[in-house]
Amino acid sequence: MIYRLFTLVFFVLFNFTFSEVYTPKTPKEKIEFSKFQKEKITIALLDEPFYNLTYPNSISLNDTSKKFFKDYLQLNVVFKTVSYKNLKKELQSGEIDGIALIPKNSFFDQYVDFSDSIFSEKLYVISQDIVINSLQDLNDKIIYTPYMESYTHILNSILDNNNFHSYYIPVENLNDYKNKLILTTNPVLYKPNYGIQIGNSSGVTIALSHKYKDFLPIINNALKNRYRNIILKELSNLSQTLSYNNFYTSLTEEEKEYLKKIPPIRVAYENRTNSLVSYKSEIDGTYKGIAPNIFKVLKNNLNIDFIDITNNEYKTPNNLKNKEFDAMILSKTQKRSEDFIFSKKIYDIGIYVINLDNSPSSSGSIGVLKDNVEEHIANRYDVQSNIITFDSLDSMVKALNEGSVGNLLVTNKEYFDSNKYNIIPFETIPVNLMFNKENKILRDIINKAFHHSIDLKNLANLSELERDIENKNIYSQNKEIRDILIFFSILFIFIIFAISIYLYKERLNKNNLLKDSLTDLPNRFIFDRFCREQNTLTGCTFVIDLNNFKNINDSLGHEFGDIILKEFASFLKNSFMDSYIFRISGDEFYGFSFENHQEIIEKLKKYKEFCPTLLKYNITFNLGISHKSSNITLATSFRFSDLAMLETKKEKSKFYKIADEKFIEKMDRESSILSLLKEDISGVYPVFQPKYCIKTNKIIGAEALARYNSLELGPIGPFEFIPIAEKYSFIHKVDYKIAKESIVYVSNLINSGIELDNFRISFNISMKTFKRDDLITIVTGLLSYFKVPGKYIEVEITESIFVLDMKDLITKLKALKNLGIQISLDDFTAGHSTAGLLPLLPIDVVKFDKSLLDSLEVNQEKSMIVYKNLTSLIKDLNFKIVSEGVETKEQLEFLKFLAVDYAQGYYFSKPISKDEFTLEVKNI
Repeated sequence: MIYRLFTLVFFVLFNFTFSEVYTPKTPKEKIEFSKFQKEKITIALLDEPFYNLTYPNSISLNDTSKKFFKDYLQLNVVFKTVSYKNLKKELQSGEIDGIALIPKNSFFDQYVDFSDSIFSEKLYVISQDIVINSLQDLNDKIIYTPYMESYTHILNSILDNNNFHSYYIPVENLNDYKNKLILTTNPVLYKPNYGIQIGNSSGVTIALSHKYKDFLPIINNALKNRYRNIILKELSNLSQTLSYNNFYTSLTEEEKEYLKKIPPIRVAYENRTNSLVSYKSEIDGTYKGIAPNIFKVLKNNLNIDFIDITNNEYKTPNNLKNKEFDAMILSKTQKRSEDFIFSKKIYDIGIYVINLDNSPSSSGSIGVLKDNVEEHIANRYDVQSNIITFDSLDSMVKALNEGSVGNLLVTNKEYFDSNKYNIIPFETIPVNLMFNKENKILRDIINKAFHHSIDLKNLANLSELERDIENKNIYSQNKEIRDILIFFSILFIFIIFAISIYLYKERLNKNNLLKDSLTDLPNRFIFDRFCREQNTLTGCTFVIDLNNFKNINDSLGHEFGDIILKEFASFLKNSFMDSYIFRISGDEFYGFSFENHQEIIEKLKKYKEFCPTLLKYNITFNLGISHKSSNITLATSFRFSDLAMLETKKEKSKFYKIADEKFIEKMDRESSILSLLKEDISGVYPVFQPKYCIKTNKIIGAEALARYNSLELGPIGPFEFIPIAEKYSFIHKVDYKIAKESIVYVSNLINSGIELDNFRISFNISMKTFKRDDLITIVTGLLSYFKVPGKYIEVEITESIFVLDMKDLITKLKALKNLGIQISLDDFTAGHSTAGLLPLLPIDVVKFDKSLLDSLEVNQEKSMIVYKNLTSLIKDLNFKIVSEGVETKEQLEFLKFLAVDYAQGYYFSKPISKDEFTLEVKNI
């Protein structure tokens, strides 16, 4: 009897715990649930690409929702697929009673009530072609969004809080605009090259109309009991599978073959410091941090074995060069680039100056670890005799404590107690994986893994979390904390292992449609295969992009837009019957023809005869053409054609552009310069153009002008690299580099005992740099660290800077003047007219633009009147005057006559190196 009772109880408990059907918890809930099951309800499934995404071993989130309602809750439910665009109309009409998966938002409060959050979403703005580094890059831009008001509301609020504004265009298919700026919660769907996270969306929930509000507690219990975990698991599986597929499809055939037979990769970690990039665990003695975690993910995802060969001996680049191992983690420098290649940046580490409160003020020496990045940086800013190298961190710290070295330059500030040492941030440096040059394929594969399937930022956060957990374990002997840490470590390894197994069971979906369903042209899948398999063809590639198509699509409807696309596709097929024509996306068409440039252009000019609809609605197109020779790939030729097409949109002079050698050389050079500057600006250096006192004919200082010498491209002029730095928003790095070099130069003059009476070195600060919050902190820190009084420094600003907020501008100018720095208004009269602002500005010097002197050659009489009156105006305001561009003795005599204070120009000296200028200064 007892045995039978035990069996019955066990059976009931087993079914309650593991049942595939929801079981109410209380009698009251059972009554409500029974009512709910008798209702016939219509549930909307959002027609959202990610929710519809499915793979052979994983069902879509919408299908999971169906199982939840039909199988788990056993409701009498009808499902209706609804787009974001039509969702509000469906709710208003009462056609639907609820929504399966919807972000919680106030816009639908009048129609539905929401369940507890199932999962959260992050909002991103992404693009395949448009560079996005910060929110500022979205200012005054058009952003394509889904028909979800809550998403645009969040984006608009964030931009408004930062005084930015964008224009939003809701569209049904974001995939048609992935080369533009798009707002999405699932960036991996669109394979972006650029993007930023702009915020978090509200949680995704299940929504029911108000009449079913009493059933929401049942929905919440059912989610909590079982189905939230099921949905989260499917969500994770879909995201991981999609990321891996994006990575694998990006590989070349050569790279795929390489992965099949790659030998174990030997890696060496830094064993003298303990930064987050890699550090030796005090618990188990293994190396942990960002780099080891990267290798773990690469091993699990790509099945590459990484062997740690780090031991007590310090490994140098020479060991890598001698092939004692295959990879190490170091910063990229010009010198190292001569012998090695580098991956993309994996992390930025900070460099810190460490000293003691009671250290002797006379001790300005710097201690660094031998052959480490800190030694490279110290040599950049100080003389060799002032730098002391050490073999270990312990010996270096001992020297600091004993007073035999005044400062340390280190990366691991955690080693030092802030109560005992001064810890001063100096700069940050990027860290990369470094390989021998013959390992280029491995480097390229790893870079693609970084781009598609490895979230470096997330790994950095995970590594930081791991290190925090380890530190807590070291400082606490509590058994409970140790057990929790071990649990999380095991859980992390299990998750990585599980993801790895799952990803390798997935393969590419080979059932891609071969034709574009609308135009019957080959689609992108065929285009990609064509580019891979037909590289021996020679002829011309061309890219066509329709103009005004989107406006027609939005105003007259997608059906009418389809008519236009069909008409133009038919024209292309009939005009290029012996060629290859593809519809890539939206209103873009790619083609390959055996005909020459002129024949292609002449054929396309006839579109007005065969496309009456395009002509009627003023739809034109832009065309880019490139010659495909046997020594370049089709993909490369199409890229040149696409760049040429984009150039026609900018120039607007004619509808086509041919990507000739000159054009390709220009694009490649701009791309090369951009790549070099983004990786490393160490090639930027100053030259000095002396300034002379007109009255005494003596040097009173110089202007530091930026120059760039690239190891790969040689000298690059400022008119070439400065606009690129400004365009891609890293001009502040150039400004700060020249500022630092100038201050270091003054420091060396002072330390050399040279008399610097009424002497100043000036450097330019651009408008974008002046907008930065760290400007004053950087300049103050440089002056303080290199012990240079501000009276030897002059900051030059241009008239264009006055478009900034005047209150903030004047505050920063006054802060610079409080440091003893003089402010000079450069290029006066060259651009914006700021004469009316001069009395309000805390400036000391006005520099007359060279164009004022040049005008004397055109109309001497009138130009002399202008120059004389401007000089009188500036002198009445008690500002000093520097006349730029002095090239002749006659110009100098004229300036003497007007009693102008200072002069600068080729009559005295062209810009010269710091060594040449030092000789001039010594001869004062």
